[in-house]
Amino acid sequence: MTEKLTIRALCDLGLISETDVKAAVAAYMADPMAPPFVFEAGYRLNLARAIRRHPGANDFIQRSGAGPQLKRPFVEAAIWEARPERE
Repeated sequence: MTEKLTIRALCDLGLISETDVKAAVAAYMADPMAPPFVFEAGYRLNLARAIRRHPGANDFIQRSGAGPQLKRPFVEAAIWEARPERE
């Protein structure tokens, strides 16, 4: 069985663009319950699940006093480390 690569690894290989990653972050910030995000290369990522699975991001996102500008870096970190599915 092959290991699924992270978003960062796929970006390093040129399979996912940084523009796509920024769009995924924006999609989550606009709607944390958004449907799975589909990258141009055909990879799909459940953004809410990616945030929940990232310990630092999940803990910080749950803080009531944290505004969007403080949450954004944690969301981005979780997405970079997530392992998307191939469509």
